[in-house]
Amino acid sequence: MGYERFYSLLNRLPGRSDDTKDDLIERFTGGRTTSLRQMTEQEYRAMCEALEEETGRPLRKRRSSVLRLMQQIGVDTTNWIRVNAFCLDKRIAGKRFAELDCEELEALAVKLRGIVRKDERKSEVKKTSCHVVLIKPNIRES
Repeated sequence: MGYERFYSLLNRLPGRSDDTKDDLIERFTGGRTTSLRQMTEQEYRAMCEALEEETGRPLRKRRSSVLRLMQQIGVDTTNWIRVNAFCLDKRIAGKRFAELDCEELEALAVKLRGIVRKDERKSEVKKTSCHVVLIKPNIRES
């Protein structure tokens, strides 16, 4: 198991000291150890998730997922002017993208998923609908 995730989060912690690493590990193992190697995978995962919440990583993840959803509906996410114009629409978010907090990003993600589903249903209907033309034969009886 690699520990890059942990050290990346540890370096972003505000006010950390030399003992921070040992204190965190001890806390998440219930005092069993201060060694990363002796942690179970479940303990390690729980600790990293808690650190992500402390360091603001969930905001980054939500922004990333919202941008991915925007791409799916055709918004050019390489152009921040277009991203902000899209978000400023009152029916979408009513704010610039950078001003959205975690709750607003989650609400926006729900809206965008709905739009994606609606677009998918429309395209399915187009793919499955076909036109049947009946031609009445012109048969004359003699």
